[in-house]
Amino acid sequence: MSPVVTDRSRSRYAFSLVELLVVVGIIAVLIGLLFPVLANARIAARTVACQSNMRQLGQALQMYANTNNGWLIPVMNDPDALGGVIGFGTLIPPKERWPVKVFKFPLPAVDTDVPEEYCPPVLTCPADEKPAMGHTYALNNPVAVNHCKQGDHNFAGLSNSEVILAVEKTTTAHDYYFEPNNGDVGKLARYRHGLRRGANYLYFDGHVELKMYNQELKTQLDPWTMRNEGTPSID
Repeated sequence: MSPVVTDRSRSRYAFSLVELLVVVGIIAVLIGLLFPVLANARIAARTVACQSNMRQLGQALQMYANTNNGWLIPVMNDPDALGGVIGFGTLIPPKERWPVKVFKFPLPAVDTDVPEEYCPPVLTCPADEKPAMGHTYALNNPVAVNHCKQGDHNFAGLSNSEVILAVEKTTTAHDYYFEPNNGDVGKLARYRHGLRRGANYLYFDGHVELKMYNQELKTQLDPWTMRNEGTPSID
C-alpha cells in the first residue's frame, strides 16, 4: 500500500517566492558583472584583429616596394605636387587606386566604379563598420613626399621604428592618404579602440602600436615638418 503524501511533505521540496526572487537576483547580478568583461574582451579582440590587418598591410607594402624601386607608398610623378609626387587616391578611378596596386587581387568581372569592390577585407578594421570607400587604413603621405624608401633608417632624426607608415582614418573619411599638415588631423580615428586605448598605427619597420594621440605621435606622423617648426601644441 502506497504511503500517503501530505501537503506538509510536499512543502519541503518546493521553492518559496522569496527564495525564487533571491535566485533571480543573484543571476541578474552575475550577468551584470559579466557584461563589462565580455564587452572588454570584444574590444580587445577587435584591437588585435586590427593590428593583424595592419601588419599584413605592412607586408604587402614591403612586397610592393621590392618591385617598385623601394617605394613603400605607391605614388606617381607630378612636378606640381608637394615633393614632386602624387598618390593613387580619390582623383583617379577606383580600380587604379593603391589598394589594387599593392594587393593585386582579382578585379571584378564587370567593370564598376564602386570603391568597396576594389578593397580587400584586410583593409577594414573590425571596429570600423561600413567605412567610406571600403577601407579603414590610410597611408601616411609625408613619408612619400619626403621620398622615403625601403631600407631607409634616418627620418629627420628618428629611426624607421619611430615613423608612421599608415593610420586608421575615421569611418566617414574618403581619404586613401593621410596628410597631417593639410587639415587631415580631424580625419584621424584617435579613439577607435577606446578613449583610454587610442588607435593602431603601422610603422615604417612593419610593427604596429596601439597609441594615444599626443605630441610624440604627432612628430612620428611628420618629423620633417615638426623638426622645422619646433613643437607646436596638439590640434
